[in-house]
Amino acid sequence: MVKIRINYARCVEDASKICVEICPVSIFRIKKLAKSEKPEIVNVENCIMCRSCQVNCPLQAIEILT
Repeated sequence: MVKIRINYARCVEDASKICVEICPVSIFRIKKLAKSEKPEIVNVENCIMCRSCQVNCPLQAIEILT
């Protein structure tokens, strides 16, 4: 099973929607917090390990573990 880790210390709101928008199988969604929005992993079992989220995150906040 694939494990995906989001480093929320690196993930800032301006860039946080990239993984949601780029994922071809929609494993992420935006979670609204008190003062910000952050991506949340909701369907990790659907991940096809294309690594689009990891490669395209400008802040390198996503890590895919196998």
